[in-house]
Amino acid sequence: MDRIIALYPDLPAAQHARTELFADGIAADRLDVVAWTELGRVAREPKQTVEDDLIAYFAVVFDDDTDARLVATVVDAIKDGEASLVVHPRGQVEIDHARVILERNHPSTVFWRVAPAEAQGGLLGEHAAG
Repeated sequence: MDRIIALYPDLPAAQHARTELFADGIAADRLDVVAWTELGRVAREPKQTVEDDLIAYFAVVFDDDTDARLVATVVDAIKDGEASLVVHPRGQVEIDHARVILERNHPSTVFWRVAPAEAQGGLLGEHAAG
């Protein structure tokens, strides 16, 4: 399952990027903004503390037990006031459109968990945006 996790400096920036992605045709149920004050899907089934719920959510999003460091990085950023936008694109066209829209909205970091067009499996990686 392809997914892109973008970190933005604040909630309005992440919400703006989400709105642009939705307007571009990505379904709302495949876009999730998560911030300390706006938990999105994280709040659907609360388990313990907000931090524990965020850890559980992003562990599933990253979907790899070797990514504990990345989960901690995202959760720490959210605790520090940043917001994330999780995108579940379908196909290369949506991945390409998401790349343009996400970058246009100036994320601090983007984590790519998408299959390269030629491989249909694997990881493109992460990079500091901007």
